[in-house]
Amino acid sequence: MNSTQATSEMKKRNGGLPVRLLMTPEIGILIPILIIMAVTASINESLLTWKYFSTILTGSIFIGMASLSESLVIMVGEIDLSVGMSGCLAGVICGITANNLGWPLIPCIIATLLVGMLVGALNGFLITTLGLSSWITTLATQFICQGLAITFSDGLTIPIESLGTKVFTRPKPLGLSWLFFVFIAIIVILDFVVRKTTFGYRLRAVGGNKEAAQMAGINVNQIKLLVFILAGALAAVSGLFDVLTSQSASSTYGSGREFRAIICCAIGGISMSGGKGSIYGVGLGVLLFHVLWNCLRLLKVDTNLQLVLIGAILVLAVLMDIQRKRMEAKRITL
Repeated sequence: MNSTQATSEMKKRNGGLPVRLLMTPEIGILIPILIIMAVTASINESLLTWKYFSTILTGSIFIGMASLSESLVIMVGEIDLSVGMSGCLAGVICGITANNLGWPLIPCIIATLLVGMLVGALNGFLITTLGLSSWITTLATQFICQGLAITFSDGLTIPIESLGTKVFTRPKPLGLSWLFFVFIAIIVILDFVVRKTTFGYRLRAVGGNKEAAQMAGINVNQIKLLVFILAGALAAVSGLFDVLTSQSASSTYGSGREFRAIICCAIGGISMSGGKGSIYGVGLGVLLFHVLWNCLRLLKVDTNLQLVLIGAILVLAVLMDIQRKRMEAKRITL
C-alpha cells in the first residue's frame, strides 16, 4: 500500500473531515448553537436583537465560573459537588464583612476568595490525605457549606450597597456587565495555565493516568490538592458575581449549580474520565447551555420538557466524548 492509499484509508477510519471537525469540542459546540439560534429566530425574532442576546451572555457568567471550577477538578480525574454551595458560602461571608463589619471592597473580595480556597483545601486534604472518594467528600462539604451559609446569614438576605459596586456591575460596553469581561479574562488566563504551563501539563497527566504520572516523578496528591484549592477560588468568584450583581448575599444563591456546571463541562468536551479538555470548550458549553435554555423559554416550551431536552443533550455530549476517544485510539493504532 502506497502513501496515498494509506492516507485515504486513515481518513476513512477517522470518518473524514466533517466528522473530525464535529468531534473537535469547540466546533462541535458552535454548530448546535447556530442551529438552535437559527430555528428559534425563525419562530421568534426577539433572539436576533442584541439586547436579548447580551442578556444571555451576561446571565451565563454565574454558571460559567462554576463550570470553570468544575472543569479543573474533572480534568484531574475527580469531581466536585460543592462548587455551588462553596460559592454561596463565600458570597455570604462577603455580605457579612461588608454589611456587618463595614469592610471596604478589596478586603471583602479577599475574604471571599479565601473562604473558597479553604473549602477547596478541605476537599483536597480529605481526598488526597485520607483517601476519601471525591463524590462523598464534596457531597459532604456541599451540605456543610449550605448549613454554614444559612447559619451565618440567619436565613436572611444581606445587603451590600455599602460597597458601592452598582456602577461596576451596571451594563457598560456593548450592553454587557463589566463582570462578563472579567469572566472572559479568566477563561483566557485559565486556558493558558492548562495548556502552556508545567502545572497544566501535570494536571492533565495526573487526570490521564495517575500511575504513569507518579512514575514520571509527579507528586499526584500535591497536584490534586492545588487543583481543589484553585477550583475553590473560582467557585468563590462565582459567588462573588452573585453578590455583586444582586447587591446582596443570600444562602439560596448557587443551589444546584454544581450539576449545571457538570453538564456544561460535558458539553464543552471535558473528558469525564479526566486528562483532557478545553477551557474554551467549557466556555462554549456554557453558552450552548444558556442559549438552549433561553430559546426554550422564548418558545414557551413546557418546563418539564426543557429538563428532558437538557438531559438528552448531556447524554449526547457524553456519547461524543466516547466517540472522540475511539477516534484517538484509532489514530494511535495506525
